[in-house]
Amino acid sequence: MKTKRLWVWSVLFAFLATGVLFLYLSSAMQPEETTASVDPPEAPEETEPVEEEEAFTGNELLEYENGNRAMTIAVSNEQGVAGFIEADDRVDVVAKMKAPDNAEGDQHDAGTILLQNVRILAVGHAADGQEEMSRYAMVTVEVSPEDGLKLGFATNYELYLMLRNEGDDGTLQNNLHIHEDALHEGVFK
Repeated sequence: MKTKRLWVWSVLFAFLATGVLFLYLSSAMQPEETTASVDPPEAPEETEPVEEEEAFTGNELLEYENGNRAMTIAVSNEQGVAGFIEADDRVDVVAKMKAPDNAEGDQHDAGTILLQNVRILAVGHAADGQEEMSRYAMVTVEVSPEDGLKLGFATNYELYLMLRNEGDDGTLQNNLHIHEDALHEGVFK
């Protein structure tokens, strides 16, 4: 009988001690009110005016031509030219295509220049800051509706961007592509 009574008193004491500890800690964590008066600020000494830097307003989408569309594609660091792409740059879009499983003959993978001289409208997400923009995983490009359809289908494949030099607006023949077989020529027997 004494053991049962001892356990009951132990449990009650534990609840009481826990409650007191809780009240003590919760009151210690509340901010204290200060009653200190605040003196008015002193007049600043005259100094030379400081030029204000333009505040960064976030990642903005550049304007694009009427009739064209903005389309965003996902890129990895390698696919997106290692973070060197900026808004208003020009790129070529390359698609690395896998041969279908049901392809006839001995077909291999191929790469094709899908789109040429494409303008970059933005990199990253709209809410990205300057630091996040340099580590982008999304690129928004300006495309015609037809090119947008091509790019939409091509997102089933690996897409790579090739950055162009400023002023390089030349284009290559349409449907330029290379098969993996051509890479093996003279290397493997």
